[in-house]
Amino acid sequence: SQWGDWYMVGSDGVVQSGVQRWYGRYYYFDPTTYLKLDHQDYVRSQWGSWYMVGSDGIVQSGIIRWYGSLYYFDPITYLLKTSGYVVSNGVAYIAGSDGKLTAVTNAVNSYILKNYLGHAAITYDYVIPSDVTDTYSDTSDGKPNMIVVHETADDATIWEEINYEKNTYEDAFVHAFVDGNNIIVISNTDHEAWGAGYPANGRAVQFEQIEVTGASNFAKEISNAAYFTAYMMKKYGLTPSLAQLNGTGTLWSHHNVSQYLGGTDHTDPDGYWYNRASTYFGTTYTMSNFCQLVSLYYNTL
Repeated sequence: SQWGDWYMVGSDGVVQSGVQRWYGRYYYFDPTTYLKLDHQDYVRSQWGSWYMVGSDGIVQSGIIRWYGSLYYFDPITYLLKTSGYVVSNGVAYIAGSDGKLTAVTNAVNSYILKNYLGHAAITYDYVIPSDVTDTYSDTSDGKPNMIVVHETADDATIWEEINYEKNTYEDAFVHAFVDGNNIIVISNTDHEAWGAGYPANGRAVQFEQIEVTGASNFAKEISNAAYFTAYMMKKYGLTPSLAQLNGTGTLWSHHNVSQYLGGTDHTDPDGYWYNRASTYFGTTYTMSNFCQLVSLYYNTL
């Protein structure tokens, strides 16, 4: 301009403000001064969307630090990511609903995300008669209010386990089985299963993990288990939260049931998780680590 400042002018001769494209990049011009932004800021565009702008006035993408936290802005839309995860420079991050990124520190979860393992499709093969049990007896609405994670404690295959429960369901059974390649529902999850004693049976969708070998197999099984848990929580209107001493929480191990509710004395899947995580990844794996993965899938369903 005649006073030395620089402005963006449109093809109609009008001085522009807001987000504008110029030589393959997007810039932000202050709607009051019409000057290019000269400091980092999170700004609202003329069409209502929010963008991160750098000190050079350019709309940013990728991982950006802002007031002490990390955020991720999509390189195509430039919008803030508020669910799911991203991998950058060999580190996996989970995006919260506020956009803040949390680095995934557990080696098992990190392996799952960095290798984009995903999950198997849920299949249904109701080998347990639907009239064996009724709706959940220890909840006010007859629907489950928790998920219980089991582990089989033997080296049988998933179909060997399913066939065994098909023949012995009058003694015990769960709703589903998971391994590195499968998520198979064998009993109607609207009805109780007999896998953890009472009162848990009257409250919980329950599934078994098969004992698998190999780092990739174990990681895929954990991923499948987390997805199935998240799917069931969405189905029944639950949100992921760890088991508590007072009986609250939606995510339980069989060991948690023994500790907090009684009716059983099992400690699975603690030993299995510890053994596989230590052997293949040099780390531990706990219900807190599992809950992180469940929450990730839950927020993307």
